[in-house]
Amino acid sequence: MYDIVFIGKNTENFDLLKKRFPLAKKALDVKQAQRISLTKFLWLVWDDVVVQDDFNFDYVPDAWSQNVIHLFLNGEHYDGICLVPKSMDITQKEIDHRFFVSNKKVEIQASKPCKFEVFETLTYEDYLDALETSKYDMFWIVPDYVNPARHFKFDSYFSHLGRNTNYAYLNGKYHDGIVLCSKKAKFSRREFDYKFIANKKEIDIIVSTPKPYDMVFISYQEPNADENYERILQRFPDCKRVHGVKGIHQAHIEGAKLCNTDMFWIVDGDAIIVDDFNFDYQVARWDKETVHVWRSQNPINDMVYGYGGVKLFPTELTINMDTTKPDMTTSISSKFKAVHDISNITAFNTDAFNSFKSGFRECCKLSSKVIDRQKDNETNERLRKWCTIGSDRQYGKYAIAGAKAGAAYGMLHQGDLQALKKINDFDWLQEQFENANI
Repeated sequence: MYDIVFIGKNTENFDLLKKRFPLAKKALDVKQAQRISLTKFLWLVWDDVVVQDDFNFDYVPDAWSQNVIHLFLNGEHYDGICLVPKSMDITQKEIDHRFFVSNKKVEIQASKPCKFEVFETLTYEDYLDALETSKYDMFWIVPDYVNPARHFKFDSYFSHLGRNTNYAYLNGKYHDGIVLCSKKAKFSRREFDYKFIANKKEIDIIVSTPKPYDMVFISYQEPNADENYERILQRFPDCKRVHGVKGIHQAHIEGAKLCNTDMFWIVDGDAIIVDDFNFDYQVARWDKETVHVWRSQNPINDMVYGYGGVKLFPTELTINMDTTKPDMTTSISSKFKAVHDISNITAFNTDAFNSFKSGFRECCKLSSKVIDRQKDNETNERLRKWCTIGSDRQYGKYAIAGAKAGAAYGMLHQGDLQALKKINDFDWLQEQFENANI
């Protein structure tokens, strides 16, 4: 019987081998294995394979195949146990790739590959720890923001020729979740955070879905807020609520602090969510600093755009937002995306004051041009409709009066941020309403 030499550091697998074959030896590399062997041939057993129960290392090469490496099946590949001539010169490249030039393939199942280890990785430091401690040259990382699919067994296998890269699997729509990582292809903190890995191959198999983002309902003095919140809870019982916090910026900051996900949904207190809106939108990890705003329908003038729509905010950026800007939505990030689906009806016309307040605030922002990246033609048309359409609707005349007053105030104080910030003070808006004499 030829010497059996175990290659590697995985002591657990070596102990299993020793139980069946007590004379098995251990070496750190192939060169050392050849040196310590006392037989003409030696068996190499790599530390990332499990020996088949019925394989007994009793194979003897034919007389005419004494100068080649005999490769045995390792699952479906010939990259596991092999029988090597003691005196044969083997290059490091052949060893690294387990692709030996002078070989003979033997159709005997000698081993099966070990499953790569799975590591839950919340931080980049978790990834570095896995990179250091993993037993094998590849390992799985599972971020905390994904739900692995039940059917996925983490049993994907790539031959050693393909272990110089990382393999990114689909997390719903994007390859930004579970990754089979190579120790030979370390990636940076930024690549980890955004899951935009340079050295990777994308595998179009869905193995996870993103965990849903937290939802926050933000209300202050809206007469219909309780009713709207109860309606949301019937479909989305985990929706959180912030109520009565003075200041729009401050209310959203408090909402962000309630959340455990890196982005979170915002629903305004006067929003009536449409039946087919499901809060299941997925943002790619590399786009997580973008503010997303959905469209809503205005009950007074029937306009459909982002005013009052559901929003998806980056949590950390919201907590650290610039509170000096009058328009809260565009003060969080320089990246903005308008999503053209309708999320809700903005039912602000519940009483005279709330109708006036809504028209005033929006038209002040429009006329003062404080909304980043707004288009003049689009802005002017929205101002026109706010100020002229809907007098026949419930509290429509108050919304129009507020729109006209807000447009005039915004134009008068254009560029004066201190004056424009007053539109977020509801007590000040109450004074404007009472002085309007509608």
